[in-house]
Amino acid sequence: MKLDRRIPRSLDEMADLSSLTAPPAVVTRSLTIGGRRASLRLEATIWDGLKDIAKSQGKSLEALCADIHDSRTEGIPFATSVRVYVLNHFRRTAAGSTTLVA
Repeated sequence: MKLDRRIPRSLDEMADLSSLTAPPAVVTRSLTIGGRRASLRLEATIWDGLKDIAKSQGKSLEALCADIHDSRTEGIPFATSVRVYVLNHFRRTAAGSTTLVA
């Protein structure tokens, strides 16, 4: 059975996990950020969203991740900052300018 890997468009969709037949796939990738190697473990759907955002902004995936890393709030894990960035991007696209900070 194929899983739906699109980004949820509403909080109701995000809360409805009943259609999932298995836990979301988690993918680990290595990136170079600020001259250092970093390992980032995210759900496949988050990676897909991140790639779409990078493409729409004309950036590489590493450049976008470096921007997110450099602008994140101190003490917030990098992976959490990436998830919030992706969520914010698609929320702004879908419904205006609702913003979360991480």
